[in-house]
Amino acid sequence: MINSMRSVRLLPVWGVQQLVQGHARVSTSSVSLTTTTSSIPGPKCYPVVGTLPDILTDKEFDKEKIHLYFMKLFKKYGPIVKIKAPGEPTTVLVLRPEDCREILQHTRENPVRTPMGCLKKARDSNPFYEKKAGIVTENGEEWWRVRSKVQVPVLKPEYVHSYLHDMDLVTQDLLERISRLRDANGEITVNFKEELEKWSLENICLISLNQRVGCFDPNMVPGSEPDLIVTAARNFMSALKDCESGSKLWKIYPTKTFKQLQQSMDEVTKTCEGVLQEIEANLERVQSEEEMSRHKPKMVELLLREPGLTRKDVITFMVDLIPGATETTSDNAAVVLYQLARNPQVQVKVQGELDRVLGDGTSPITPHHLAQLTYTKAVFKESNRIMPPLLGPVRILQDNMCLGEYTLEKGWVAFLMSALTAWDEEEFSRPLEFVPERWLRHRPLGSIHPCASLPFSHGIRMCPGKRIAEQEIYTLIARTLHRYNLDWKYGDLERTHKFVFSFKDPLKFTFIDR
Repeated sequence: MINSMRSVRLLPVWGVQQLVQGHARVSTSSVSLTTTTSSIPGPKCYPVVGTLPDILTDKEFDKEKIHLYFMKLFKKYGPIVKIKAPGEPTTVLVLRPEDCREILQHTRENPVRTPMGCLKKARDSNPFYEKKAGIVTENGEEWWRVRSKVQVPVLKPEYVHSYLHDMDLVTQDLLERISRLRDANGEITVNFKEELEKWSLENICLISLNQRVGCFDPNMVPGSEPDLIVTAARNFMSALKDCESGSKLWKIYPTKTFKQLQQSMDEVTKTCEGVLQEIEANLERVQSEEEMSRHKPKMVELLLREPGLTRKDVITFMVDLIPGATETTSDNAAVVLYQLARNPQVQVKVQGELDRVLGDGTSPITPHHLAQLTYTKAVFKESNRIMPPLLGPVRILQDNMCLGEYTLEKGWVAFLMSALTAWDEEEFSRPLEFVPERWLRHRPLGSIHPCASLPFSHGIRMCPGKRIAEQEIYTLIARTLHRYNLDWKYGDLERTHKFVFSFKDPLKFTFIDR
């Protein structure tokens, strides 16, 4: 029997059947207010402070484990819950995947999500950005103007595959680094999360900076360019998470954390602008038609040629890729390795697939190899189900809509809790167990609702780096398990939620030569 996922065993599991009594099917039509909005269940809402007293009187509340609080609300009030934070719009928490799908369908033509206010403020206050904050933060026409231009280079398989060979080399460098960091028993002697951050940064710089930056250079010294990029990217995400999940005093005056966000953003921007100048100079040297026909443009070059994108649009997109992809991909990779280390039966199956597909492993990994890694990809999906990177997609309603017996009002925030849905026994058989087989084509554990697990969001607002991250992690799994048996000798790792989910404690894997 496959091991239970003990790190989430304490989380309550309930049947959706219990929660949906009297909850009718959903209508997607835009409506006028014909049903009472006050009837949506939830904690008592007070003037000015909203539902904050419910949190303040909950002795178990922990803002870094807010998903547990949301689970309690669903268990108490049902699959649709209304809450209100002081100074913020009304938020509706949605559990059922069918309801989530209807909201996504209703908002598909103009998917507006809550902006990262601190990042937008930082960019709006910087003349370089000309009050254009990029696709991470913008909504509406400005968001679509950029998103529609960048999505082909970052999502089209042939463009993503063009980086596979170099990503493979980066991963092999990580494995060499692992071999040097192990003690006599094979255990990593440093916090492996930092090594994964370097691996992820090196990979994303292949795309964003069109080059490797040398994160695994054994001669890298503090203060060198790679070290400065690593530090700036880490500080960027740390400050962003602190601003978004903590006090909002940065809205009133520039707090220490907000200043850190500004400084680290400026450092990454400066790096990207310098690299772009080099790329432009190289393109000018490629002049003849014959040279142009032989030259295979990379992502940044394609974006520079894209009508409708300015040079600053390209730089902003380059900047957004570096810290975001570094943090989220390294966290995602850590989850996958942790699940594999905790589930040796799954690990053996992955290794059998890798031995069959890769042979002795001496050849470069190709798209043809990746296409055959069916079980490996199921492991990735299952890891993202049981330990997703985010709670779920968010949409700001642009008009009124009916959701069963309730009316959701224009301006309200719909928070689609797919992370909690993925732990629900009515949506997934054996939800707290790590069972990659559930994702195989014949669905041996039953059908899966398309909105029951949304780790990368959904639709045209889906994470633009999804395919890049998938390719990175498939390559990491393939190279790591082809060479090593992976073990975890400690107890359950705890994850906390601070804008995104991440492990609280150091990663101390054991890598044993096969």
